[in-house]
Amino acid sequence: MRPNIDIPWSIHGRVKDHAERNEMDLTEAYCDVLEEGLENVEHPD
Repeated sequence: MRPNIDIPWSIHGRVKDHAERNEMDLTEAYCDVLEEGLENVEHPD
């Protein structure tokens, strides 16, 4: 189940750009961005 959260349009636009640059669909792009962000939060090296 996906969380029902408000994401600013500016962030959504950046994720959409990421998806287009990397030939991903939007769901894949959000997962990619979230996984990368979680890695940085969990291991801030």
